[in-house]
Amino acid sequence: MPMKRVERPSSLTELAYRQLRMELLDGQFAAGERLSVVALAGAMGMSRSPVRAAFERLSSEGLLSQIQGGSGAVVSAPSHEELLNALAVRAVLEGLAARLAAPQLTERDLTKLEQIHQNFESAVARDDTKRARRVDLEFHQYVQARAGNGVLVEHLDRVQAQVILGTYSTAWGSSQHRAVAEHADILKALAAGDAADAEEAAVRHLHNLTGRLQEAWSSAP
Repeated sequence: MPMKRVERPSSLTELAYRQLRMELLDGQFAAGERLSVVALAGAMGMSRSPVRAAFERLSSEGLLSQIQGGSGAVVSAPSHEELLNALAVRAVLEGLAARLAAPQLTERDLTKLEQIHQNFESAVARDDTKRARRVDLEFHQYVQARAGNGVLVEHLDRVQAQVILGTYSTAWGSSQHRAVAEHADILKALAAGDAADAEEAAVRHLHNLTGRLQEAWSSAP
């Protein structure tokens, strides 16, 4: 499978990590799929060592489960309970990120967030689920990057990735339309500089996502 190119980082291990993580979050690998160190090293044009090191890092994030012997790994398939636990944590962290970011956002930040939101709305209108997922995450990551708390960003990155990986097997199409309105509520509170309202809107968005997933699970054949 061809790998997407990203800006070359300082080491091959970091390059392998970034590329594989991006492919995982882009839905390029199915839950439970076995990944080979040899095959991926060949696809990325590098030796096995950096790919193996990337597998270890992704395993520590809960995105892969390494196969004994170090020859490969399996894409994680979180259970419903694990996904609900991750969503519960993410809701609190997303709320905190919005609260901390609200008073710090500049006009330039708000313009950028409005552009991201419009891209999300456009992707949803076109039923471009893959694009919508990417822009959805971009919106949340832009807010958390402006929160001014590196520890928060680190933990959110991890739990966001687990949630994204865990929801690829769930029909997400209908929920995107409701998510657009929820993002608009978050953006409105951020634009007003209202930390409390921003936190409440962000937490409500994640709680609603949890409810939509549970609805999808209950109606699944």
